Amino acid sequence: MLVCLAATGFPAGVSPADSIVAVVGATPVLASEVRQGMDFFRVASMDTLTPDSVLRRQVLEQLVDNLVLQEKAREDTIEVTREEVNLAVEENIQQMRERFEDEDAFRAALAAEGLTERDLRERYEDDVRRKLLSQRLMEKEGLTRAYISPAEAQRFYEANRDSIALVPGRATLAHILLPVTPSEAAEAEGQRRAAEVLDILGRGGDFAVVAGSFSDDSETARNGGSWGWRDISELPLDIALVADQLQPGQVSPPFRSLEGYVILKLDSRSGDRVRVRTILLEVPLYRSDTTRVRSLASRIREQALAGAAFDSLAREFSQDPVTADSGGLLGEFFLDGLTAPFDSVVAALDSGDISEPVLSEHGFHLVKLFDKQEERVMDYLEMQDVIRNYLHQQKTAEKLELYLERISETVFVKRFD
Repeated sequence: MLVCLAATGFPAGVSPADSIVAVVGATPVLASEVRQGMDFFRVASMDTLTPDSVLRRQVLEQLVDNLVLQEKAREDTIEVTREEVNLAVEENIQQMRERFEDEDAFRAALAAEGLTERDLRERYEDDVRRKLLSQRLMEKEGLTRAYISPAEAQRFYEANRDSIALVPGRATLAHILLPVTPSEAAEAEGQRRAAEVLDILGRGGDFAVVAGSFSDDSETARNGGSWGWRDISELPLDIALVADQLQPGQVSPPFRSLEGYVILKLDSRSGDRVRVRTILLEVPLYRSDTTRVRSLASRIREQALAGAAFDSLAREFSQDPVTADSGGLLGEFFLDGLTAPFDSVVAALDSGDISEPVLSEHGFHLVKLFDKQEERVMDYLEMQDVIRNYLHQQKTAEKLELYLERISETVFVKRFD
């Protein structure tokens, strides 16, 4: 074995410090090859859940099996041309590209695994050559010939129908979101109060005393508006962004938060930890605000039912920053994955329908159902080709396993811890 290794040397580009994890015939399997195979698998399958320990073992065994078959193919003088390899490589890379949204997403996935497209192509060349040789050998040995009778396929369908033939219900949805916001009068009153408090502070008012007198935040008002020492990442995002712009002792202008207007003072800073005080001047919501927004939603729905394009209405009225520019399109969802209140709303709609205004924690929604596919079970005729292919692959794998056991006795294989 040592003589074989000395004669073989290390693959191009691999450091002599790289460890050998297995030897098949005269060919070493390097730890770097296993790592590359793991990276390749992660990108090709977009699998991020399989533990590294499990994937490492699977990749090593696949490499060993392929090399055993390759050794046997060499003995039988089975060859593949470079043109065949290149063609198969291009097909494989194109199939991988199609799994991603665009070219940038494809390259980002490669980068995340420390790969370039050149690395991927080189890795594919090795894999494709081995697989083509293995395939030719299996064809020569008759391992790919497996008859699946109609009765056998039918029995498999009947035994596994509930798990393999169930098609989940799906719906393609769009929406218009109208948050429930305070009236203009309430908003103006909040601005007036904030300006009044800021004026008091500007005339020398003590921030802690003013916070105790005016702040509507009961939790901090009793402490002079103090939040105590906090890591800046622990603060609400709007508070953190403003605090990050201040120097110790500075007071911010009033800024709008979800609850109302906030005035912030940065007391101290120590690295990423800060001590801040705030004064909250609430802008309250009333029942009339809910009624007003619901009425607006109903009027928009009437326009849509009268023929106005839903996507145009979404661009004009929707306050959803994620979907408004795309005409309110939310995408496709599994029916059993929808949460309340949208599960019951979509259940009552037919394709093309627009819902009545629906209230959620974010405001009122008008939901348009573009298409709905109810959950169903595919019949045998729809599944027969898939089943026959699966059973064929299963039988081929069983034959291959027995064949590998037999020929492994004639090929030197050694695995190292």
